Amino acid sequence: MSAENANIGAGANLSGATVYDGDRLQTQPGSTLRVRLASGQMVLKENTIADVHTLSKGFSANLNAGTVIVSSPAGQTFQILADGATIRPANDQPTSGQITMISSTQLVLTGTRGTMLVSMGDEVKTLEAGSSYRLEVQPDDAATDADPQGPPHPTARSHFLWVLIPAIAAVTGIVIWRAVVSPSAPSH
Repeated sequence: MSAENANIGAGANLSGATVYDGDRLQTQPGSTLRVRLASGQMVLKENTIADVHTLSKGFSANLNAGTVIVSSPAGQTFQILADGATIRPANDQPTSGQITMISSTQLVLTGTRGTMLVSMGDEVKTLEAGSSYRLEVQPDDAATDADPQGPPHPTARSHFLWVLIPAIAAVTGIVIWRAVVSPSAPSH
């Protein structure tokens, strides 16, 4: 793995440095980091913290704060772990998207190419290119079980609330429409 303008762990910015499995990448206010991870890549926007790991056909990152843009070519993959959710390509096709951690219980997900799967526990949702959703992690209402041998253990599972953000989809549609149906220049 290699990086450009990376802040790796507590180290200084290292252009062209090698990134190792388990390294923490972090951006400061006003900075952006582009990291090439095998054949895929990840862009960390300002104020972003992510721990990266290798996968057999790609990379994985634990998003701790901020925004990442991820992409993988055909036959490769990525996996982003954030707020208890796992985001990954749905198939072996080229895939890209943006994941923003708003808080410890809210994400904004935008698909830009291909299809991504978003899962939490047994729940799985599909995120298509050109769509954007706000994901809110909500605990299920459940009582806790008392263990006579120790402290009580919660039995509550978390699930997510999936809210379409239509403005992003509408803007994307308009941009695509204007690119396809551009007016011709008037002739004199």
